[in-house]
Amino acid sequence: MKALVKYAKGPWNIELRDVPEPKSREGYIIVDVKAAGICASDLLIIHDKGHPYEPPIILGHEFSGVVAEDKGEWKKGDRVTSQTTFSTCGKCYLCKSGYPQHCPEKKVIGIKANGAFTEKILVPVSGLHRIPKNMSFEEAAITEIGADVVYALNERANLQPGEFVVIFGPGAVGLFAVQVAKATGAEVAIVGTKIERDEYRLKLAEKLGADYVLYAEENPVSEVKYLTNGKGADVAFEASGAAPAVLQALQITRNLGRIIAFGIPKGSVTIPWNMIVFKAVEVIFHLSSSWTSWEKILYLMREGKVKTKPLISKPFRLEEWEKAIKEAETGFSPRVILKP
Repeated sequence: MKALVKYAKGPWNIELRDVPEPKSREGYIIVDVKAAGICASDLLIIHDKGHPYEPPIILGHEFSGVVAEDKGEWKKGDRVTSQTTFSTCGKCYLCKSGYPQHCPEKKVIGIKANGAFTEKILVPVSGLHRIPKNMSFEEAAITEIGADVVYALNERANLQPGEFVVIFGPGAVGLFAVQVAKATGAEVAIVGTKIERDEYRLKLAEKLGADYVLYAEENPVSEVKYLTNGKGADVAFEASGAAPAVLQALQITRNLGRIIAFGIPKGSVTIPWNMIVFKAVEVIFHLSSSWTSWEKILYLMREGKVKTKPLISKPFRLEEWEKAIKEAETGFSPRVILKP
C-alpha cells in the first residue's frame, strides 16, 4: 500500500513509499483510511522544528475511515474515527489513575507509531469512536482537534455558561474553540492579526459564532477590559503559540481567571512570572484529549453546534502530498485534507 513516510531526521526527508499492510493483533483493529487532516504538528515534524518523532514513521494522526475487519462490537464497514494514542506503559501512576493520555511512555500514531497518511492503519480498539451518520469522512477526519479543545475548555478549565472567553489565533484550533465555547454558553472574542490569511479566518470565526473580532495590533487587552466592564476575561485560550499572544493572554485574564496554553511555540517564550503570581491565575498547559471529550465533540458535531466543513479545504489525493503540504502552509483553509 502507499504511505507518506518521514524516513529520517532533518527537514523534509519524506516520500511516498510502498509499505506492507498492517497486520491485526489482539486489542487492535485495522481501519481503511478515507480522509486525513494535515495538522500543524505534522508540519513541525516535516521541517524538523522541535516536535518529537521517531523515524521511519508514516505521518498523520487526524483521520476517519471504515473498520476493515469484524472484531468484538465493531463490524466491517463501521464508520469511525480514532483517538491518537497507540500504546502506553499501563503501569505508571498516570495510567493507573485514569490518565493514560499523559503517560510518559505514550506512543502517538503518526509520531511514534505509524499514522494515517496511507491506505490502512492499525489502531487500538479502545480508541475507536463512531462517526455520526450526518457527517462526511472529510468532516469527521479532524475530530481530534475538537476533542482536544473540549478536553481543555470543558474538562480541564471547567468553562461555565456566561463566562467571557478570549481565543488567540484563528486557526483550526481557535475556530473549534469558538464553537465549543459558544455551545457551552460563553461570550467569545477571538484575536488575530491583520494579515490576509488571518482576516479570512476571522471572518469565518464570526460566521461560526464569535461575538467579537479583535486585532493583536490594536490593543485587545484594553478592548476586553472595556467589553467586560473592567474585569477581564474569565478564560484566555492561547492557540497561536506566538510569544506576543502569550503576554496578551496573561494581561487580558482577570484575577483568579484561567489561561489555557494550547499553542506550541517554535522557540522559548519568556513570561512575566510575577504577573501570574499577583493575578493568581490558573495556567493550564494543555496536551491531548480524553475518551469522554471525543464523545462530547462528536455529539456537538452531530447536533450541528460545531461545524467542521467550513474549516477544511478541497481534498488532495495522497499522491498530491507536496501540493497538500504547500496548501497547509500557505493557504487560507484552516485544515487541509488528504485522501488515499
